[in-house]
Amino acid sequence: MTTVAIIVLPMLLDGSAEDRARVEAAIPPAPKIDINSLTVEQTSIKMHEMAQASKAKLPVIVADDIEQPDEVANFSLNDNGLPISWSLQLGSFRDESNATRLRQVLRDKAYRSYILAGETDDQLYRVFVGPMVNKDKLLKSQTEIESEFKLSGQIVRYRIEDDRYQLGG
Repeated sequence: MTTVAIIVLPMLLDGSAEDRARVEAAIPPAPKIDINSLTVEQTSIKMHEMAQASKAKLPVIVADDIEQPDEVANFSLNDNGLPISWSLQLGSFRDESNATRLRQVLRDKAYRSYILAGETDDQLYRVFVGPMVNKDKLLKSQTEIESEFKLSGQIVRYRIEDDRYQLGG
């Protein structure tokens, strides 16, 4: 009985000869390349053309409508290769709802704002406007916020590492 199973089972599970032929036929033939006819110059030109074609397929970078092109001149990276940015800290609250309310008021006036939950035991919720790579633009926003909301703030360095403490919304 075992001998019959060894002989018959592979024939049943292996598929038909037509199935095997279909799989083999789906493999394209290897390309024929005449290595002796290619020159280094031709290869370099072909590689350049391929690079340009790939570059054309990359997505277009769309500038953020809040950030202005003059910020490119102020753009710099820190030692970790991360962009150096600035935020305006406007307040610290023990009650999360007060921080959320201020964030919403700022957003209603088209200021990009966020909340960081404190890392200490007393759990403070700090409200920020930003981040912006252009510190001068943030200074201008600080002046506008002080006159409009009667809030004085402090410009601080934005650290992307702190995003883990950011409240959603």
